[in-house]
Order: sequence, then C-alpha cells, then structure tokens
Amino acid sequence: MKHVYLAAQYERHPEMRHYRNMLSDIGIKVTSRWIDTHGGTLAEALGEAELNANPERGIQFALIDIEDIHEADTMISFTGAGRGGRHVEFGIAWTLSKRLILVGSREHVFHTLPGVHCYPDWISLYHNIVIGAES
Repeated sequence: MKHVYLAAQYERHPEMRHYRNMLSDIGIKVTSRWIDTHGGTLAEALGEAELNANPERGIQFALIDIEDIHEADTMISFTGAGRGGRHVEFGIAWTLSKRLILVGSREHVFHTLPGVHCYPDWISLYHNIVIGAES
C-alpha cells in the first residue's frame, strides 16, 4: 500500500485530512484531493438542487476524483451516512482491481466480494497498517 484513496461522506473531509496526515507520517501518499475541498473551491458537497440546475459544475469534481482513484493502489472506504458518491467510487476501484478496504459495517452485497477487507474502525485498520498486515 503506497497510494491510497480515501472515500467517505463529503462532510467528513476534516476527519479524512487527519487520517491523511497519519498515513503520510508512515510514508503512504493519499491521492484524494476532495478532502481539501477540491483546493478550497467546494466547501460543501453539491446538493441535488444545484446538480440539477447546473450539472456541468459537478463534472470537474467527478473527473478529479476518478483521476485520484486511478492513481491509488488501494481504496479505503468509510461506511455510514451519505448520498452515495463513495459507493460509485468503490465500484470504480473494484473495476480497476484496486485493493479495497472498508472502515465500518458492510452496507451492500458488493462489500462482501472476495478480497474486500473490513475493519470496524480507523484505529483497527491503522494498527494493521503499522504492523504490516495491510502493507
């Protein structure tokens, strides 16, 4: 695991920055530009009204996220509430044969596919990364 994409509900970006810093400290690069609110250009997730009124606005962010998934060798997907973009990201990563790791509960049948690793929380996963079980 050298390059990681963190997938989570957009509102969790401050938490993801914290995890990025922890991973960076042990030599793992996080490719997820969304966690920096796309360079400060998208302070909060685009809502349904805006996406329907101005769909072109979302294209640039979707394409950046896809680029960042391509750059990663591993996706860490944080389960829980949200509108579903992280599920699409998970599917893209699966199609690209990336290593898939869940933090939290499995939410659908695709989370049960062979090779999908599941950890109950960040600390459990991080401990495994540090001791080399997921490296």
